[in-house]
Amino acid sequence: MAAKLSDLRSHARTTKHVRAAQPFSSARQSKIKFTNIDHSLKYATNEAEGQLALFIAEHTAFLTTDHVVEVSRKAFRDSKQAPHVKMHRTKCKEMLVNVLGPHFNQCLREDIGDAKYSLIIDESTDISVVKLLGVVIRYFSQKLQKIISTHLGLVEIESGTAASIVCAIKKLLEDVDLNPKKLLGVGVDNASVNTGLNNGVCELLKREFGLPKLFMIRCVCQSIQLAVSHSVAETLPRILDFLVKETYNWFGHSSKRQLMYKQLFATINDGKQPLQIPRVCDTRWLSIEPAVTRILSQWDELKLHFEITRSSEKCYTAESLFDMYSDPVNKLYLLFMRPILQETQRTMKTFQGENTDPMKLLLDLSNLIISLSKKVTIPTARVNPLTTDISSYIDPGAYMGYEFEKVCRESQIAIEVQGNIRQRCISFVVKLCSELRNRLPDNFEALRKISRFSVHECLNQVKDPITEIAEIFGCDYQNIEKVENQWRNLTIVQWQEKKSTAKFWIEVGNYRDASDCNPFQELHEIAIGILSLPHSNAEVERLFSQHNIIKNKLRNRLSLKSVNSVLAIRNGLKRLEKNCHTYDIPKTVLEKIGTMAAYSVSYSGSSNSTSPVTAFSTLVEDDDDLFLFSLQE
Repeated sequence: MAAKLSDLRSHARTTKHVRAAQPFSSARQSKIKFTNIDHSLKYATNEAEGQLALFIAEHTAFLTTDHVVEVSRKAFRDSKQAPHVKMHRTKCKEMLVNVLGPHFNQCLREDIGDAKYSLIIDESTDISVVKLLGVVIRYFSQKLQKIISTHLGLVEIESGTAASIVCAIKKLLEDVDLNPKKLLGVGVDNASVNTGLNNGVCELLKREFGLPKLFMIRCVCQSIQLAVSHSVAETLPRILDFLVKETYNWFGHSSKRQLMYKQLFATINDGKQPLQIPRVCDTRWLSIEPAVTRILSQWDELKLHFEITRSSEKCYTAESLFDMYSDPVNKLYLLFMRPILQETQRTMKTFQGENTDPMKLLLDLSNLIISLSKKVTIPTARVNPLTTDISSYIDPGAYMGYEFEKVCRESQIAIEVQGNIRQRCISFVVKLCSELRNRLPDNFEALRKISRFSVHECLNQVKDPITEIAEIFGCDYQNIEKVENQWRNLTIVQWQEKKSTAKFWIEVGNYRDASDCNPFQELHEIAIGILSLPHSNAEVERLFSQHNIIKNKLRNRLSLKSVNSVLAIRNGLKRLEKNCHTYDIPKTVLEKIGTMAAYSVSYSGSSNSTSPVTAFSTLVEDDDDLFLFSLQE
């Protein structure tokens, strides 16, 4: 029969068709056998697939799903749900992007609630040359009773301009449904696009959201790194930078040289093995400190190694390094630098720590500047290095440290040369203090006063008022008197927590009087707002480190939506102090697995342009249940 309408109409009038079109009798029609669905088994299967998907998101790549599921089915043959687990990489990805990722994002949004928050932002470029804006949110979790810093989102931006960054932040806040009026502060690096006085990111955010008292916190860690780098480059000999970097390069690419040095070091030090010389890298904050410390601890061994190598290899680099290690002047400079670098590194680590007391951080930074200035200023000088240039109060005979003075006495360095070295070391400290002072936040003096909210300060019987801090944090004139009264009455209550500042103010927030009211509510809100302010960009740098692990050379086509989903799951588990096998997926989330709502038919957002038909056919191959569901629909 030809595929023509006339032929179809002719066929419809034939006796054969009329007879075949008549309804079957119930006696002749065979019964369709439907299998009874075991809902408990289906729920257990969904739970197993969900836990496997969490494991994939937390530890490995989507591609491993194919083998992980098959190995599980083979290893656990006696399990009831193992034969029914049907999940491959496509279904796993869809489950993470459309079910588990949104679930953790929703949990984060509910955890934030109506609390005030701060944002930490930074820009980066991934392996596929896509410019991204990383955003970390910092807030107080009423449910978990602690300060949380976690991933909010990675946003693709067209350019690194301030307007583009502000548009990306605005869109992200709208997508997450966060109130921009609750934004307290923004943590940024020292780029001019962020810190500009007229058209910087923070100034544009103030005008865009109507937040005149928005705090801009520059990353103190990066400020210290830049201050040290500029001070070394402008005051100390360039040969020091060459010495430190080339010592690493000498061993970094040659296993033969490493073996020779290990044998030499073991011979001199009774079989001990040397510590590796670390690499100096600008993107690793103050990485010069461990490199200088290791070089000084192995100075004699390195000098002997280069003395032996320069004749055997006839290498110009080895000869140059031997000459540098033979010159005691270079050792003097490094001996002077080491305690200063260690002090700045110790201060930097306090800003990078997750459990540090934020009330004392700016006080620690000011103490660092004061400590550095005292190394070179006259002991009787009364000068504030935070506001005044110390170059007019220099002590020409300043004490340079025990090891420095010892080497000066024991070496044959001329007095004139020693005087020149001292002068350059003093110039280094003066320049470092100046660089640190210039990189302090504009509202540093006001922020430094928040140390009064530390647990040791606020429980003193005699303490300074907090009127200025209350005004900075938007407290109106009617409540300032109330806050001052609460501040004075803090010592009336016998508080249990007297060590951790964060735990102390959480206890204050949970305190109730006889009428079940909190008499310190307004004061608690100000303290929690201070605790929610960012103090460095360490968290967003950790976010980019996770991103680079997820999206690497082998996975360079991974879509941004998939990366955000994996990051949301990983940070959500970390926030809840859970992992892939201890987290219990809610039943409402498990019910979405295997339904059409959990799968995106269109792959327009992915890097590989798969058509909807091809995408859906791939899903059908990965999950037979989805195919049955589509037939029922």
